[in-house]
Amino acid sequence: MKRFDPLILLPALFLLVMGSLQNISYVSGDMLSRHLFAMFLGAAGMVMFTFTKYKSFLRFRAIALYVLGIALLVLTLCVGHSVHGSRSWLSAGVIVFQPSEIAKFTTIVFLTYYLSKNYTSRNSFRTIFFLMFFSALPLFLVLKQPDFGTGLVFVFIAFIFLYFSQNIRLLTFVSVLGAVLFSEIFFFCAYPHALMRLAAWGASVSALIFVLMRFLMHMKKAHIAAALLFGFFFLSCFMSHKVVSGFKDYQKNRILNFINPDRDTLNTGYHLSQSLIAIGSGKLKGKGYRRGTQARLGFLPGKYTDFMFASIAEEFGFVGSFLILAAYFILFSRMIKIAVMALDQQGTFLALSIFGVLFFQTFLNIGMTLGMLPITGLPLPFLSYGGTATAVYLMMLGMVMNVYATAKGR
Repeated sequence: MKRFDPLILLPALFLLVMGSLQNISYVSGDMLSRHLFAMFLGAAGMVMFTFTKYKSFLRFRAIALYVLGIALLVLTLCVGHSVHGSRSWLSAGVIVFQPSEIAKFTTIVFLTYYLSKNYTSRNSFRTIFFLMFFSALPLFLVLKQPDFGTGLVFVFIAFIFLYFSQNIRLLTFVSVLGAVLFSEIFFFCAYPHALMRLAAWGASVSALIFVLMRFLMHMKKAHIAAALLFGFFFLSCFMSHKVVSGFKDYQKNRILNFINPDRDTLNTGYHLSQSLIAIGSGKLKGKGYRRGTQARLGFLPGKYTDFMFASIAEEFGFVGSFLILAAYFILFSRMIKIAVMALDQQGTFLALSIFGVLFFQTFLNIGMTLGMLPITGLPLPFLSYGGTATAVYLMMLGMVMNVYATAKGR
């Protein structure tokens, strides 16, 4: 038992109990049985990963796991089941699972192995290229399903390992590029036919920059710098416009409703509108367990999946919401502490990347239920209904506790 960290187990157990109480009240039969079985499977996997030395595991299993994750994603595209317009599920007899959740874990494990093995040459073109390639491959397969919410998680995984490589220039470039692309995507969702207008604005700004650089800063090659800047901007605009052109209507509406929450509260903005009503109606202590009107009477969509936090806030109020956030805070802060405690780079990379994925999904999910972020369709870790996700997240915690036990010499 010394290998288990109570500051990881207790908050995770609290979240699982809260999620299970809600799920038991919403689902029954096969759905409930599958979720409970996934929790049992995840707990068994957590114990296994806690007692398996992560150094040996990475050395002998990382490549095989990555190949397995990619193979499952390819198989999903070929013979997977579609749910809500996304081909994201595979079935093996009575077992139905989501390979993209498994691929998150396998990608983290493999990238940890790859970067730690090539850490001395971490800033070389070859290492960075393959690091991004191995990150982009599962991302591409997930986007083909299409599942843009999960795709964001894989983008964040790539960003985490790029941060681990300590290539500050590339990290800055990617950060700026990402901010520009997301801003342009939001712009083109609101103004789908404004490509040339935005390009003309970019040309004007580039011309102004040329004047400043040439006549105030006396740069001889100011025209080259201004031309490159405009070329980069126009290329990013073209890419963003192509991405938005491929969006389905509901994806565009999610962004538009985020920009203007009152835009269409009875139709495309219904999810967010009901989520805010549910959270607000909970007040301080909530309406009581199984007494939430928004969720119980069917007004709140996704009450046990994407909008689980809104469901809990309605029934348990501010007090319950605060306890949920406090549990996440204890869990995440402990994971950061374990990453600092780790004896080697592999342990640090594992603990921090797993923390990053769980924190990122929690931040996106709670942010979207509060209207602070666009709706992404990502589950809330340890709370939302979802067998594959719950099992994988528990296994991730087992790996983090493995790093903890190794650091403690247990």
